[in-house]
Amino acid sequence: MRGKHSEVYLVGNYAIKVFKEGFRYNFLKEVKFLTLLQPFKFVPELYFIDFENLRIVMKRISGLRISDHLDRSVIEQCLNCCFILDMLGIEKQEMNHPDKHIIIADRVYFIDFERGRFKNKPSNLTQFCVYLMRKGVAVNRELMVKYKKNPNLEIFERIRSEIAASSLEQK
Repeated sequence: MRGKHSEVYLVGNYAIKVFKEGFRYNFLKEVKFLTLLQPFKFVPELYFIDFENLRIVMKRISGLRISDHLDRSVIEQCLNCCFILDMLGIEKQEMNHPDKHIIIADRVYFIDFERGRFKNKPSNLTQFCVYLMRKGVAVNRELMVKYKKNPNLEIFERIRSEIAASSLEQK
């Protein structure tokens, strides 16, 4: 698979992401965020990082894109992952168009962190909520505004429970 900054080769149980020359900074960002997020288990497991050749060897994640499997469980897992990213101060950048960046396998996986950045008030959760709204899921805009101003567990829980109730009604 060929991307703007890299190519991904799928070999057995491995995905080998090779960055193009000139994109060392993107490679380093991908490595940094994937390494930092390993304990949370929503990014592919890292096996090897080749700094000289700009290669990352990680677990191959086979599954569906989020747009092909958007149910209550998937939505809840994604909301949890977005909240974790927000609390860590990491903005993924792709959450309002996550179709190529979230894979549904045995659980939810977020991939492609090369555009990620640290930010004082990241907007992963609010961006993902905008995506959900485009997919027809009811999201309380007032709560989103409150969360954006002051991201915290209490507001997150309210957003998550309202979305869960909304997605149940639609099924």
